[in-house]
Amino acid sequence: MLLLLRNIVAACVIAAAVMAWWYPEPVLLRGELVNWGKLYEDRNTPPGRISGAMGLGKAFVQSVSEPLPLTEFIAAKTRGRTVTVTGPAWAQAFGELEQALAAGRRPLRFDRPDLRPFGELPGPSGYAEFRDAGGIRHMDYRRIPAREYGTSDVPEEAAFPLRRHWPWLLGAGLGALAVGLFAGRAGDLVAGSSAGRGVRWSAVCAVMFGTLVLWPFVYGTVGSGASYASIMVGGLFLFGALFGMWLFGRQARLLRDMVEGGRRLAHFTFEPEEWTAFARWEYGEESSQKRSLWLLIFGISVVVGAGVMIVKRDEASVWVFGFLMAFMALLLLLATGLPALTYRRNMRRSGEVYVGERCVYVNGTVHSWDVWGSRLDEARFVAAPLPHVRLVYSYLMVAGRSLYVFRNHVTVRIPVPRGQEGDGKAVASALAGTVRGR
Repeated sequence: MLLLLRNIVAACVIAAAVMAWWYPEPVLLRGELVNWGKLYEDRNTPPGRISGAMGLGKAFVQSVSEPLPLTEFIAAKTRGRTVTVTGPAWAQAFGELEQALAAGRRPLRFDRPDLRPFGELPGPSGYAEFRDAGGIRHMDYRRIPAREYGTSDVPEEAAFPLRRHWPWLLGAGLGALAVGLFAGRAGDLVAGSSAGRGVRWSAVCAVMFGTLVLWPFVYGTVGSGASYASIMVGGLFLFGALFGMWLFGRQARLLRDMVEGGRRLAHFTFEPEEWTAFARWEYGEESSQKRSLWLLIFGISVVVGAGVMIVKRDEASVWVFGFLMAFMALLLLLATGLPALTYRRNMRRSGEVYVGERCVYVNGTVHSWDVWGSRLDEARFVAAPLPHVRLVYSYLMVAGRSLYVFRNHVTVRIPVPRGQEGDGKAVASALAGTVRGR
């Protein structure tokens, strides 16, 4: 339980660090010093080259109307939208904008609207007018909510203010990874099993996908396309993670009942050389089965892909064939990698097996058939080449656009130590008695 809580806390810290990195300022005030002379010139100078509807429209307006004087042009732009500002704070703000203009930079700034002196500005947009010995100047201001940052010119350092603390965020994330997720080992057999690891990683995924659901509400960006996708995708995978916690949690309880509660049919341990022989044989059997299945799927994919190219004879069919071959390369990696990982785990542990009526533990891997849709289909003792109990269980799966329901069958080989073949036969007989239809 402590290991699970540590993983959950670590995931929460990592999620908080990521959310802090992407946490936007809720609203920013965009202020730009208005260069009335340039605007007036752009408005009244005939275009050098007329192109498009906008160019034609501008040329027509200029040909039928007299240009306004600059003062009237400014008055027309600012009428009813101007607020007069005074004070040293505004003098400093306008001075910084003028310095940027003199240096050849754009006279533009982004500030929090609650900071002095910008809290004086009313409404979503308008003009701030400042008068001093240097004349009259205007700042065109507009409030920009966080959901509009992607379509505006807000710089990242202003949009995401917590990024300036990146060393702390990086340290928190790396510390959580080191201490919470990767440091230490499982305290007992149940916690170190595939069921225990499944519960912990499902909980971590639940935190991460829950973060995807929550961030639009935390950031105030609900309503945008990205937030909708985040809520939908995060919610879907959050449901899957919670289901994984429930499923692996049931396996962990069944295993603990066998290990600590004594509700088991058998408990086998093995000598090192005996377990090594079984691990090597199991690796050969598992690899052979997965390679055979891969060759079957590969043959079907080649026939289908080549057939599509022959019939269509277009670029799209070539892309389809390439996608099928890339997918087959991924399946080949899984077909060779998964048995190798199982073999590596078996060789690093001393062999231990627990067998129950609804659950089996084989050296770290837990199999169960106690949930709705799953069942035990076969259980029999096999003497050669190594004594073992062969189990076959299945569970329901849904695939295809038509939601085709089928059963996926899993074969488990439970090794039996030398000299305990009788116990192995008794276990097989007891399990066979629970197979439906017998």
